[in-house]
Amino acid sequence: MTVLTPTSFPDLSPLVQAIPKNPLRALYPYAARPGMLNLASGHPSPDAYDRDGLAEAARRATGDASAWSYGPTAGDPQLIAALEALSPPRPDGHRLIVTSGAQQAVDLALRCLARPGSAVAVPEPVYPAILSICAAAGLRAVGYAVAGDPELAGLERVLGRGDIAALYAQPTFSNPGGETWTLPLRRRLLELCGRHGVAVVEDDPYRALAFTGAPPETLMTLSAAVPGAMVIWAGSLSKILAPGLRLGWAAVPDRLAGPMTELRQAGDLQPNALAQRVAVHYLDLGKLDAHLARVIGLYQARSQRLAAVLGSAGFAFEPAAGGMFLFPALPPGAARAGLFERAVASGVLYAPGPAFALDQADGRFSDRLRLCFAGLDESAIATAAAWLVAALEG
Repeated sequence: MTVLTPTSFPDLSPLVQAIPKNPLRALYPYAARPGMLNLASGHPSPDAYDRDGLAEAARRATGDASAWSYGPTAGDPQLIAALEALSPPRPDGHRLIVTSGAQQAVDLALRCLARPGSAVAVPEPVYPAILSICAAAGLRAVGYAVAGDPELAGLERVLGRGDIAALYAQPTFSNPGGETWTLPLRRRLLELCGRHGVAVVEDDPYRALAFTGAPPETLMTLSAAVPGAMVIWAGSLSKILAPGLRLGWAAVPDRLAGPMTELRQAGDLQPNALAQRVAVHYLDLGKLDAHLARVIGLYQARSQRLAAVLGSAGFAFEPAAGGMFLFPALPPGAARAGLFERAVASGVLYAPGPAFALDQADGRFSDRLRLCFAGLDESAIATAAAWLVAALEG
């Protein structure tokens, strides 16, 4: 019998080797340093959780026999029913399935829509986990721009290549940019994708975090009026309830719901049963609206405090209208070299702009920083921003 030693293991799968290192995860050791003010990580602060409500929901969930057993791959039927109220209007012939966060919904959708070796259109700047999803599935990510291109001429050229199997979009309070696409831009994208027969995967985890008024209708809702358009929509409880539950959901055309569910079953059988029961009971408590109103108030005040400091220092950015992020450009003439190291030494952490480029080595977005205003209270936000400005000045 041949015994494999560590030096004689077979080569790893090319798909595994192709997965890029996630630059945001690489920031975790810095975030763990004592006293570090973390503007880099996109997660809520501890005071943004409804701990009492979650504790009561968890207490009730532990009494459910179904919390400790196997369940349907598509999700707990009671949770699916509760999520109907949180979902935007959708075309006829769509159904909901529960996933482990919106990211799994995106992963399953792209794997079902695109064959290995084909291409997926992604916006640039892009959330880097999307590049990992594409690489793990053997897909090529091809960038398209939205800013400064109201007719989406660049996207039209990309779709005209003929090798785009699906398009990924995050049109509402995007990560990292924080921007929200206009209604005409959404309709234009759907028209182009419908004409070219390209399905759209709409990643929409921040929609409920609008500071004032409702954002434009989702691509999924609008697709009902666009010939040839098909949209898979992904939502998340991570940003509005608790990311540790790892629960999201997708609104999926009927003909894709079965394949996506089977693909999910091949990977991990089902969503976490206990987490689903916690979510069911929390939503049944009727506390979500009040919780969201409180969280939105916190985030809006924090974004304004951060914007005030950055604006006075000459950073250029659009004020946040919702979500969790700003993606400001450095002041003209600012010294970029060594800024990250100086900021860390000062006690503040940010996500460098190049982390959100398709090719992190090409220098794109080197004048940008992604800053999350959700993870620190107002006082800490002001301190972190002041330290960042001081680091910029050397």
